[in-house]
Amino acid sequence: MLRLLAEQERFDRVEKIQAQVLSYFKDNSLDAKLLSRLKYVLGICHVYRGDGHEEAMNCFRESIQTAVASGDRSALGWPLYGAATVLYARDRHDDALKELEKLSTLLECHPIPDLQSSALLLNALILRNQGRQDEALKYAWKAFETLKEHPHLGLYLHTLATLGTIFGRKGETQTARIYLDLASRSLKREELPRIARIVDDAMTALGGTEDRPDLELNLESGVLNEIHKGEIRFDGQFLLRDLLSVFLRSSIKTPGRVLKKEDLVREVWGEQYDPTHHDNKVYVNIKRLRRLIEAEDGATEYIVRGKQGYYLNPKARVSLIENNRDH
Repeated sequence: MLRLLAEQERFDRVEKIQAQVLSYFKDNSLDAKLLSRLKYVLGICHVYRGDGHEEAMNCFRESIQTAVASGDRSALGWPLYGAATVLYARDRHDDALKELEKLSTLLECHPIPDLQSSALLLNALILRNQGRQDEALKYAWKAFETLKEHPHLGLYLHTLATLGTIFGRKGETQTARIYLDLASRSLKREELPRIARIVDDAMTALGGTEDRPDLELNLESGVLNEIHKGEIRFDGQFLLRDLLSVFLRSSIKTPGRVLKKEDLVREVWGEQYDPTHHDNKVYVNIKRLRRLIEAEDGATEYIVRGKQGYYLNPKARVSLIENNRDH
């Protein structure tokens, strides 16, 4: 739970749970290997927070000491990787590579799939930052190959983003955009905000996202891609999909055109408008659609209510794909 909360950058919850867990370990004699793993996870929480590298390194040192005391050499892998991440964050690339070399030797005797993928990816990131792009690309592809055998969504998305940044630094901008766009479309931003930020920063470095639509609905696959949230699936909510497609078609043809309730009822429900029957139905479903496609903090507003009805924000860049044609 701590690891997932750190990935989601919910550090207030991390602090509360961390205090409870440490108190429990203090009052109970528990397995040394488990304690070593806890210290590693606490170290990663400090790394993700961004301003706790010294605290993180202390956690990794304690994790290594506890792992040695447990007599289980495989438990050493995680804190060795953790130490390498801190050294990487501090731009001590040669020292980080030395730690990864120790880890590689350990993993030959004690394979841990997720750790192997993570170590290969970190190797790629370090080599990329050293300007050794061809070597970095080899390690990134190795990480990608391991994930075919042992899938891990977070690592997969981070690997796609890393491939994008490497191709970008090699000057292959079009290829870089393909990988970064795939990562952006595949992730759920509210669940993986750290990786989402990595992808966004990489896209900005390539020249931003000005060519990408804010909303792109593919009627063939039934999938919506929102520029900030990534891929959104309607999961059986076909009425919301149809409602959005009506707004998109209207906006593409005439940006800012207001759709009256009569228009929406006719286009979406195929019925004659009756205020006593349809007013609440229209209101509720537009509210559901907005909740699905717009940011919770109100930063994006796609569907706007006017005096005569509703319309799609004319500033939004939209695309509708149907019958393999893009509008």
